[in-house]
Amino acid sequence: MENEKNTRISKVIHQFLGNRFSEKTEEKVQRWLIEKDDSNEKEKASLAFWNTLEAEPNIMTYQSLKRVNAKTSFAKNKRSILFYRKLWRVAVVIIPFLMLAGGSYYLFQREQIIQITTAYGETRQIFLPDNSEVWLNSGTTIQYPKRFKNNTRKISLEGEAYFIVKRDTSRPFIVQTNNLSVKVLGTVFNVKAYPRDNKTIATLTSGKIEVETNTKQSRVLNPNEQLTYNSQTSDINIMKISATDASGWTSGQLIFTNASIHEIFETLERRFNVSFEIQKTIVSKDIYTVRFLKNDDLEQILSVLEDVIGGFFYQKDGKKIIISANKDI
Repeated sequence: MENEKNTRISKVIHQFLGNRFSEKTEEKVQRWLIEKDDSNEKEKASLAFWNTLEAEPNIMTYQSLKRVNAKTSFAKNKRSILFYRKLWRVAVVIIPFLMLAGGSYYLFQREQIIQITTAYGETRQIFLPDNSEVWLNSGTTIQYPKRFKNNTRKISLEGEAYFIVKRDTSRPFIVQTNNLSVKVLGTVFNVKAYPRDNKTIATLTSGKIEVETNTKQSRVLNPNEQLTYNSQTSDINIMKISATDASGWTSGQLIFTNASIHEIFETLERRFNVSFEIQKTIVSKDIYTVRFLKNDDLEQILSVLEDVIGGFFYQKDGKKIIISANKDI
């Protein structure tokens, strides 16, 4: 059976690299090639085909490879590098090979990935190809295909977003962040995943979501539950919370729940497009829960924080806010 499967894999790859498939079938084969299943057999079959070719590289070959490598993580894999070097001479199949070893580049080009980024001080509402509604908080980047294909609706997120997902039981909706993957069918939830934060937070408003960490820990959330994943310790904490607090930013509110002083300042940086310079003498392990109204400006918020937190003073220098333990900085 194993030999039959290897023969079948070899036959498909030889036909594909020999350009003997229709355009519709070719796209299916391309997706099959970049799947992890049987990756060793696919590499062996591809190498066997390429070794039969006599094409020699030229300057354009190397320039093309250099450009494509810059778009993929292919060169970071030592095992693949050795395999890759054997194939420098095979100029005529550069793109099929790189599609197999670094398929993200090919699909990025093929699927027309859309990327939207919000600046600090900006929020934005968008609609995805399936008419799901997404609110993007300040300093957020989202990527998604122009059209959802196959049996999933997958997007990537860096920052914070509030999702109102159109229900489609045949195509789960997946939000991928650096540390968490959130899977749903149709529901309303918030994901906060900023690169500088140690914590990634998923909060469910309605429906049900499955959250999986990058360490393969999986949890299912019910409405008004919030999952916090600490990327430094790999700890998961689930607590009951008012889901409207987590999404209050979509209506201009600022609500902090069990937040550290540094988390508060980082949020204020994104909201008001300023930077904070915090003296090392300002050290606090306390957490705070505080709510601000929609129209509160930065001056009002900092004045309240001075009273609530205490132990610090601030001074403005243009768009820089200096936080000090002493009133005279």
